[in-house]
Amino acid sequence: MEELSYRQIHLDFHTSPVIPKVGADFDPVEFTATLKKAGVESINIFAKCHHGMCYYPTKVGRVHPGLKRDLLGEMITALHAEGIKAPIYFPIGWEEVAAENLNWLEVNADGVLGGKDPFCAEVNRWRDLCLNKDSYLEFIFEQVSEIISLYPVDGFWFDIISQHGCVCADCQKSMKSLGLSPQNPEDVSKHDLIVVTRFMKKLYTFVKDNCPEALVFFNGDLAPDNGYDRESGMNERAKYLTHIEIESLPSETWGYNHFPLYVNYHNRKNAQIIGMNGKFHNVWGDFGSLRNLEALEYECFRMIMNGSKICIGDQMHPRGVLDKDVYERIGQVYAQIEEREPWCRASKKQADIGIFMVNGPTDKDFTPNEGALRMMLELHHQFDFIDCEDDLQKYKLLILPDNARIDSKIAEKISAYLKQGGKLIASCRSGFDADSQEFIIKELGVEYIETNPYIPSYIVLEDSFRGDLPALEYAMYQESVSVKAIAGTQILAQEGRPYFNRSYDRFCSHRHFPFECLTGNASIVRNGNVIYIANQVFSEYIELGARLNRDIIEKCINLLLDAPLMRTNLPSSAEVTYRTQQDKTIVHILHYIAEKKSRRMTVVDTRLPLIDIQMQIRCEKVPQRVYLAPTMEELHFEYKDGYVFVEVPKLVGHGMVVME
Repeated sequence: MEELSYRQIHLDFHTSPVIPKVGADFDPVEFTATLKKAGVESINIFAKCHHGMCYYPTKVGRVHPGLKRDLLGEMITALHAEGIKAPIYFPIGWEEVAAENLNWLEVNADGVLGGKDPFCAEVNRWRDLCLNKDSYLEFIFEQVSEIISLYPVDGFWFDIISQHGCVCADCQKSMKSLGLSPQNPEDVSKHDLIVVTRFMKKLYTFVKDNCPEALVFFNGDLAPDNGYDRESGMNERAKYLTHIEIESLPSETWGYNHFPLYVNYHNRKNAQIIGMNGKFHNVWGDFGSLRNLEALEYECFRMIMNGSKICIGDQMHPRGVLDKDVYERIGQVYAQIEEREPWCRASKKQADIGIFMVNGPTDKDFTPNEGALRMMLELHHQFDFIDCEDDLQKYKLLILPDNARIDSKIAEKISAYLKQGGKLIASCRSGFDADSQEFIIKELGVEYIETNPYIPSYIVLEDSFRGDLPALEYAMYQESVSVKAIAGTQILAQEGRPYFNRSYDRFCSHRHFPFECLTGNASIVRNGNVIYIANQVFSEYIELGARLNRDIIEKCINLLLDAPLMRTNLPSSAEVTYRTQQDKTIVHILHYIAEKKSRRMTVVDTRLPLIDIQMQIRCEKVPQRVYLAPTMEELHFEYKDGYVFVEVPKLVGHGMVVME
């Protein structure tokens, strides 16, 4: 597949049937001129919308009553004439015309149809359609076939590919045939994913049989998982995607940890990825708002530094006119992206550290992984989120954060990796087998005693490990485990206990009891190439932000990881990635400030310049030149012990240190 466009638009058009004169002011010349001026190379355009309205002369669906033209056809003709790609948007799980067929609606455990009360006041709540209906799939086939017969198709962007706990008659029958119980919520969630995966396979095959060159993307559950469930996990669903798109509006809904978590899972295989944010200040469908220029820059630069293309979401006015002020702002950003593309094309990510995903496909709790994400971004280490099917030998260091589920097969794989010189950090219940009540990764160097009865507990760092940290008995606020260090291991920190747990009839001060004594158990143990931590350091970091947790992981990494890809004096607010491209090594540096300026949203509106950036970048050969892109400013450098020592005098926003 050819390389995808870097500068894309996703154009929403969910237009109520009560609105008249739909598309009446659409001018194909003005439409394409606006896009070209903004530097847009590809735009997802709509065949129909969540209201179920079609925007072309369909004989299968329902044409919008206010539409008097072939809006889809005119857009495709105009865009192709200007060399702009035009994948076609097509909603699946939310489609109000299809929802008129009550048999096609999901049924939840309370018997509610479509997940929506008939008099629901939630204005953006669409009815959920069940993807386990052969007749609904046939209806979709007919519409897709009609579109392919009418227009030249670049691709299909299928939206809302999801199930929400459906227990309709068809789903109950299917569950029972698979040995699943419709009364078991966990089984229902698993069946939802099985239905989604089957649906994707059928529709993907249909499109490819009828339009082999078309791009196919299903926008739904692309959440990373640990790879155990081969039937319904992300690895199986990825087979039915020509590429990966990560919808991530980091305002009210997704937050600024969502995109880097997902992209550092999906791009470990160097798949083609598109990141999607939006021009909206708030969320999708937000007419009359415009994202801060600094926020749009930050999000788009973040995408290219992680090997992703960019798609900015917009929504067209019902009369068919693009807002020129919106595209002026998009053009400001896309001009900067175009300037940087030569150093982005066909580049490959490099990583020292592989971090196991904790969650399965039906478990969306990313807390330990999100804590690990924040630590790695702030410490400037290069990492991938991985699953149990990945090649461990690619990484110098593995991290199993807090509660990573490991079976005997994966334990053997990790053991083989360690025997070949690999390094490992594991925390809390990672590698713990609940049935045998023991750790199945024997190299951890500890024996399980019990769940630590104290919350909080205390941790006392040994002087040799503590370094310049204050010599406190540190409170650890989340549940931990009590372990005994086996003979021959090195204890880096000991477990302490408070006088009592706080209760209604026994309490002290405002929060909890102070430290009383050491328990004789270990909190951090080193066994050769392996460090084990008994506390939930990653979850606690993302929940509470206590720097001690990050300091502990930083010290553990420094003990185990020889010759990391880079060392730098950058502040924790800066982000860096290390990529290679033919004869070049490219280090992206990004620095914007995200602030919690409202009760609901984190806002970016500040570029904070960085001065006198000092970097040590691992490089196999002495480079002929080192410069800052895209300004092409030559940088003085020295080469020593496999590292390029370079200083960047000043950087504002985003830049790339390029070593040729």
